[in-house]
Amino acid sequence: MNKQKTKLSAVALRDAKEKTVLVRVETFKKHPLYKIRSRTSRKFLVHAETEVKCGDHVFIEECRPQSKRKTWRVSEVKK
Repeated sequence: MNKQKTKLSAVALRDAKEKTVLVRVETFKKHPLYKIRSRTSRKFLVHAETEVKCGDHVFIEECRPQSKRKTWRVSEVKK
């Protein structure tokens, strides 16, 4: 039985290391009482086999741990 892998849309922030990219994932959360939407963001270290530059829009998905902090990989790059 295969578990569905989580896929997220992100923006590349930094590509300083080899095969590693820092990305930001933005989500919207709704306040339960006041119904106001607020934007929140998280940063992830992502494994990238392909060339990714700063500012690129990418899709990331879960994978097995590549290192201590890398458990995501780039699945598609949208320039």
